[in-house]
Amino acid sequence: MALAGVAAPALAMLMLVDAPAPAPLALVGGPILAVGLMGVGMIAAAAAGRLWIGVFLALLAGAGLMALARALGMPPLPHPFSTGLAFIIASFSFAARGALFARSASGAAYNRGWWIAVFVVAGEAAMLLTASAMPGALPDWLLVLLPAQWASTAIQTALTGTGTRAASSALLALAGTAAATLLVARLWPRRWPYLVMFTAWLALSALVWHRPGPPMPRADLAIAPAPAGPIAPIATSAPDAATASALTRVRRQIAKWPAAAEPDATQRARNLLLVAAVPDLYDTEPLQSHLPLLAAAELKARLPADQRTAILAAIAADPAAGSVAARETLAALGLPTNVGDEAPVRNRMGLYAARLDGQ
Repeated sequence: MALAGVAAPALAMLMLVDAPAPAPLALVGGPILAVGLMGVGMIAAAAAGRLWIGVFLALLAGAGLMALARALGMPPLPHPFSTGLAFIIASFSFAARGALFARSASGAAYNRGWWIAVFVVAGEAAMLLTASAMPGALPDWLLVLLPAQWASTAIQTALTGTGTRAASSALLALAGTAAATLLVARLWPRRWPYLVMFTAWLALSALVWHRPGPPMPRADLAIAPAPAGPIAPIATSAPDAATASALTRVRRQIAKWPAAAEPDATQRARNLLLVAAVPDLYDTEPLQSHLPLLAAAELKARLPADQRTAILAAIAADPAAGSVAARETLAALGLPTNVGDEAPVRNRMGLYAARLDGQ
């Protein structure tokens, strides 16, 4: 349990510390943390034969891995509530399966349930990490069948995306399979509840297929340090319900964000441009293509009309000037924060200053 749920994810985090990526742990935290919760929760519940032991140890391991990630440089969580909710529901779902393995193997001379759990964890973890490392290597229809993938989506959306609402189908699927699995365990040794469990699993997989969560973020590492280059296409259509809710929250939080009230108008503009630049740097769709319009509206509302064009032109001409310290406080807006090398985010800021002039 410790090897699968703690040591392996911790080792993966340590290997990513020096990766040439902005906040790499945040960008791949979903799969790593999902594997940790699954390894501890499922194997512990199967070995102990107790649901609550699996849930408790999974949450404890998740908190420990999150603390390690923060110690290794991962920025603050933009959605602490969403992250905690994803951890709790995923832990219940994985521990429920472990408890069923223990119950179904209870008649053997020794407890074989935890061995079943080990093989299930290894299989799902291998597919999850393959999908993360090599996008497109596994078919989408296969990934939507995996509870580990559902947990990864929910956690990743909380780390770099819009929060709970965008991952609602994954969270519902995890909760639904947990309920169906516990029903089977409670009614054991009756076999007919298995039909209920498999039917629920397929139905919830169909829900995830038709209402997928946001895609994994893909940091534009190759072009981010360049002084010029492409930026995310600015949205031309209305956002979906989850994205609209996130944009409303960002707009509401900007009103209380100290960086948006910076006395110096040029510095205030730099701070507001970060609202578009940092999510674009992390390629956090679908939010990233809508944030430039929100940033443009805030620039128009918060800069003197007769100075706005000159201010944005100055930033576009010299993105290295001024401060980008506000990038570390974007979590207050529910957006991913940025730490480390300033060059990528400064260059993105300059690109948006040129693009948003006149929006």
